Amino acid sequence: MESDKIDKIKICVITTSRSDYGRMKPVMEAIQRAPEFALQVVAGSHLYFDHLLWYLRHGEPVSFWKSLPWYLRARGATMREGDYGVVAREYSARLLAQDGFPVHARIPMFLEGGNPRVMTKIGGLALLGLPRIFEKLRPDLIVINGDRFEMLPVAFAAVCANIPLAHIEWGDVSGTLDESIRHAVTKLAHIHFPATEKSASRLRAMGEDPERIFPVGSPIIDTISRLDLSLDNSVYERNGFGGGRRIDFTRPYVLALQHPVTTRYEENRRDMEELIAAADALNLQKIFLAPNIDAGSDGVSGALRAHRDANPERTVFFKSLIPHDFYRVLKHAAVAVGNSSSFIRESAYFRKAD
Repeated sequence: MESDKIDKIKICVITTSRSDYGRMKPVMEAIQRAPEFALQVVAGSHLYFDHLLWYLRHGEPVSFWKSLPWYLRARGATMREGDYGVVAREYSARLLAQDGFPVHARIPMFLEGGNPRVMTKIGGLALLGLPRIFEKLRPDLIVINGDRFEMLPVAFAAVCANIPLAHIEWGDVSGTLDESIRHAVTKLAHIHFPATEKSASRLRAMGEDPERIFPVGSPIIDTISRLDLSLDNSVYERNGFGGGRRIDFTRPYVLALQHPVTTRYEENRRDMEELIAAADALNLQKIFLAPNIDAGSDGVSGALRAHRDANPERTVFFKSLIPHDFYRVLKHAAVAVGNSSSFIRESAYFRKAD
């Protein structure tokens, strides 16, 4: 007698940035391997093909006109090539495809600007797009990671849709807006996977059910422990480095990554200029990475552009790095400078100075 067919449990993973994808990738791989689960992937997208009028109304005018030529090229490619045009030109979609993850839906939620107005509008744009996606995919569980501000509307939409929500690496303390977002999502989530027992104790102190708290460690550490961390010049080609000066990876270098502090919006450019000066004072080769899109990124990026245009010696600028390449670069750095959470958790594993 043929056994009854059992429907797989649909687990929807939402990834919106290079940082949370690096941490979610091992979780996504585990879900993909499990025969009882069906992985659904929703990617936060910088493409706004179906939201041009919304973008024109709510985005920052100066940033919009700067990005319009790119939009027209990408729109034309999409009309000619279909979804392939999106995958080939949009960073998160391309990265997911290269790693073998199908993208079941995209949230065109990111607006150019990098200031508090845009940051608020991004949350609203996410809330407008998510109900349709959840209705289409009908997941049994939604899984998110990190403390990014765009995860708050994701959590709210999941709760409103009566979909169970699990979150990874919560209960940490940072003292900025990230901490407020982190704790707010905690009260919306149903299942908690903190990285440490100390974080788990904070969740219990917040009144969360101890039976739904599972301190499992940080998934990315498991990945790093199995990763070939050797570093050579192939990192340039893999990450679309267009040319210019390159540093010698066999010699000591500084890795600098400064994300904006949203509660210090007006001071972010000055903070970045001070960090640049500190990195220069070390008299080592330097790698600078672009910040995330939080309010204040306009100031951080402006300071970086000014430094890049001065064409400093022994300095490389990357807009982003593939997660595994980021860990290779971090592993071999003589010192890491900035406020990235990776400089706390992953650097501790590598025993790097921050």
